[in-house]
Amino acid sequence: MSRSGRNGKTFFGLAVLTVLLAAAAVLGSRVASLAPVVREEMERTPTPTPVYGLVMVVTPDPSLPTAPPTLRSGSVGDAVKNLQSRLRNLGYYSAEIDGQFGASTLEAVLLFQTQNGIQTDGIVGPETSELLFSTAARPMTATATPAPTAEPTVTPRPASRKPYEREDGLPLVVNRKQPLPDGYQTYDLVTMNTYCDTSVVKIKYKNTQAEREAVDALMVMLRAAAADGITNWQISAAYRTTKYQKQLFDRQVQTYMEKNGMSKSKATEATRKTVADPGTSEHHLGTCFDITVPGVSFKGTKQHKWLLDNCWDYGFILRYSEEKKNITGFLAEAWHYRYVGVEHAKTMQREDLCLEEYVQRYGVDIE
Repeated sequence: MSRSGRNGKTFFGLAVLTVLLAAAAVLGSRVASLAPVVREEMERTPTPTPVYGLVMVVTPDPSLPTAPPTLRSGSVGDAVKNLQSRLRNLGYYSAEIDGQFGASTLEAVLLFQTQNGIQTDGIVGPETSELLFSTAARPMTATATPAPTAEPTVTPRPASRKPYEREDGLPLVVNRKQPLPDGYQTYDLVTMNTYCDTSVVKIKYKNTQAEREAVDALMVMLRAAAADGITNWQISAAYRTTKYQKQLFDRQVQTYMEKNGMSKSKATEATRKTVADPGTSEHHLGTCFDITVPGVSFKGTKQHKWLLDNCWDYGFILRYSEEKKNITGFLAEAWHYRYVGVEHAKTMQREDLCLEEYVQRYGVDIE
């Protein structure tokens, strides 16, 4: 290579080095100019001071089954068995582990929620599941029962009598001749849309309520129906206040007057054949359900036939039948079912008694 070639490459290398050194000088100047800005921002936004305190750590117990999906009254299956087993181990549940979320399971869940300081709603949702199936779950703490100081007094009134029962433990009769007792109060109403598994039963109206015990039995019954392949259930009515019953009654009277040209007295008489006067409807008790199928007449459906064959086994009775209308005072209602408990229901079925006949035969005189 010639000397002139070597000199050319040397000159080119020096030029590149000069450019790089100039660029580094400019970059260093800019970084230096940003330093005060960075320091100012750090001073304006100081590092937060850590806060120390006690936090309950919920650690899943690897020896337990995985926490189940949301379970509620009427749920069935292995997830319910795991729930019952866990509640039993903690001392909250003592009934049979049968995989059915009924009244005993509900009582155990409510007690667990109460004693563990979480929302007491009877529903095994994410919060309840996570705590129940963890090492932080508290075993049941029993309240000691004081020793009796004297022999117990014998009384015909059961200690567990609900408002919808008579003093002798039989179902309370409410009809035109025996209106709702003065000052009657419901016992434990729940809102069915949020309380029930709506994949099993549709609740037609958003704010429909009923007594918890009756709803629990209803869900167990409809789960059993679904297991038999009978689905598409709907609840069209349950608990009603006397005020709402008056609105229904007056509306029907007005309809007869406007569409049938009846006088008010005739319209009222006609209305009483199908609509109870305020204060005389079983719906005031919160233990009755109008069970229907969406969009069709209920009588004669497969759902209707299933209930006639099976409702008694779950504590329900068909309240108003064609055969007993002269005793009940109402025309037949294929959709109206009342919860009275399994023992009462099966006796009425076996002896072909309506509620009025049953109470007359087995009740005691109550003043």
